[in-house]
Amino acid sequence: MAALGGLPPRIRVVMAANLISSVGTGLVQPFLVLYLTEVRGLPVGTATAVISVIAAASLAGSVAAGRLMDGRSARAAAGAAMTVAAAGTAGFALVTTAWGAVLAGLAYGLAYGAMVSVWNTVIALGAQGEHRATAFGLQFVGLNAGVGLGGVLGGVFASTADPDRFTLLYAGDGLSFLVAGVVLVLAIGRQQAPDPGAGAPAGPRGYRVVLRDRGLLQVLAFTVVLMVVGYGQLESSIPGLVAVEHMDPRTMAWAFVANTCCIVLIQFAAITRISRGGPARLLAGTAGSWALCWLLLLLTTTSARTGFATGLVVTALAVFAVGEALLSVALPTLVNNLADDAVRGRYNGAYSAAMSAGLVIGPLLGGGLLTGGPPWLLASVLGLGCVLCACCALLLGRRLPQARWAASGGAGDPRGAENRRQRSREPGPSEALQKMEAGGTR
Repeated sequence: MAALGGLPPRIRVVMAANLISSVGTGLVQPFLVLYLTEVRGLPVGTATAVISVIAAASLAGSVAAGRLMDGRSARAAAGAAMTVAAAGTAGFALVTTAWGAVLAGLAYGLAYGAMVSVWNTVIALGAQGEHRATAFGLQFVGLNAGVGLGGVLGGVFASTADPDRFTLLYAGDGLSFLVAGVVLVLAIGRQQAPDPGAGAPAGPRGYRVVLRDRGLLQVLAFTVVLMVVGYGQLESSIPGLVAVEHMDPRTMAWAFVANTCCIVLIQFAAITRISRGGPARLLAGTAGSWALCWLLLLLTTTSARTGFATGLVVTALAVFAVGEALLSVALPTLVNNLADDAVRGRYNGAYSAAMSAGLVIGPLLGGGLLTGGPPWLLASVLGLGCVLCACCALLLGRRLPQARWAASGGAGDPRGAENRRQRSREPGPSEALQKMEAGGTR
């Protein structure tokens, strides 16, 4: 709690908005496929296709939000993202046809990708140095706590025998986005758009200026691969492995409870220490913990005892949580310390798009491994991929320009960020925050 109290008041309000929307997300997140098939009578193939539509649309949403934030304001992007998200999730409540489900998924996916970019950009603009890393970590705690609370409430209230209950759940999710959107827009205030004629160097105004940053491109490539071997499997191949091994269906429920609890406990217990860690070590730790997770899952494929295998799965997802806690601080902090304020929205848009790409590719790879070979092949290949990612993280730490990488450390050397601001003539942290506050609600 001391770490939370040390953050700027505006950032604490932003986190409250994130918590509100996360509770709404938790109300419906576990039930979409079940709802579309059991309540609305759509084929399973259609329901899973909607999940793919959401993931693919989030790519476009990430890119669009980044451009909107840099070209206009974070406030406009936040309001648009939350409104479209509310419309998309409320649309699921009214779905009666396959096309209706696809359209709702398209709207929600666009908004989801935009929201990730918005949250990261707003936090980066409002918090600097070690506070920035702490803010990203605590935002992740709020996300998981909110989704967990919403999941419990949704699980108690949902019933396939009463379709009206699902209608209310999706309406509640939509309402949470509207409330969170109002809070977020008020917290941001009236932000002045960057003036391309004063302070920003001449050059391309689209994503070309972002893609010229070789350091960022290396980080984005690493992000895609790490998502493929890690996050991209969390809600697809890992449950699939449990199903193939004929374990109790409740195994994944307990495993996700353990995962969420560990994330919250780790972040609250060690957020300050994590925030001070170097990004290379944090990212290597993420990949290493996910490799251990896959090793534990590999052992489940060789165990003949059901109870022991169940315990291994629960433990594996608890170990996975360690990597999530480290990643939530390392990657967004690194990306935002590579960025200048004039292009911060596009940097976060590119980062969000890289994550989305990994989340699209991951289930495809995992599904192919799971259906095309024995269960141990999935755990072996992805575990090896995590080991390689750990090595790449350490290599990335050596290859990035030292000043830029040092600026990304938790306590960090402020000279790296200051040098970049001088080269690009961008305003410092206090000036960037003043831009957010200009005319805004306090």
